Amino acid sequence: MCLNPKKEGYVVFEGEHIFEEALKSDFHFHKIVITEEKYGKWEKMISGYETLIVKEELLKSISFTKKPEGIMALGILKRWILTEPERNSAYLYLDEIQDPVNVGVIIRSAYAFNFDAIFIGEGSADFYNPTVISRSAGAVFHIPIYLLKKVEFLSWAEINEVKIYVAGLVGGGKVESYIPHSPFVLALGNEARGISKEIIEKNNAIFTVPMRQGWDSLNVAVAGSILMYELKKGEM
Repeated sequence: MCLNPKKEGYVVFEGEHIFEEALKSDFHFHKIVITEEKYGKWEKMISGYETLIVKEELLKSISFTKKPEGIMALGILKRWILTEPERNSAYLYLDEIQDPVNVGVIIRSAYAFNFDAIFIGEGSADFYNPTVISRSAGAVFHIPIYLLKKVEFLSWAEINEVKIYVAGLVGGGKVESYIPHSPFVLALGNEARGISKEIIEKNNAIFTVPMRQGWDSLNVAVAGSILMYELKKGEM
């Protein structure tokens, strides 16, 4: 029987920093591929793992980046169990964010700003994507991430009395003076279309990042990072 890598939770990644973050987590390594030049540096830390030592030319030939940094790994991401929200729980919902670079950066910021978990909705870039893992700087190994359809997300938020805050392009309130007093989820929308109608209709507040007059364009990962910081800065 053939395994479905995505269904089983398998991911492939490369680079020394990403590899180091995986080692710090509960990541289950299936195989490590490392060059002869790098093996000495990592030998003690990877003892006990199934390791294949190869020449640098071979690793480059199978790499999905221009600079694989001499190390690549295959393994299974931890399966997180969704728990009930606590009073100060903070979540993120990605509503059809398609660019894996944006998704990776958003995951990185969510971990940095102490969010509790991330929900990735249908239509968003797959967090198993090597680009997402790379741009997250290894945060995918540390923060709980769940694949959740829009209808499931809205039902979960309602049942658990979690407030829905929406990142809006215009017309939103000032987030810098807002202090959350209950569990909340910040919803970030598609790069071109923004937040979907279904989520807009259920929102408890809309926040907009102020910009200079005449300019209303801000990358979703940048805007999301600013809003995440403002919503959690009182706890850091």
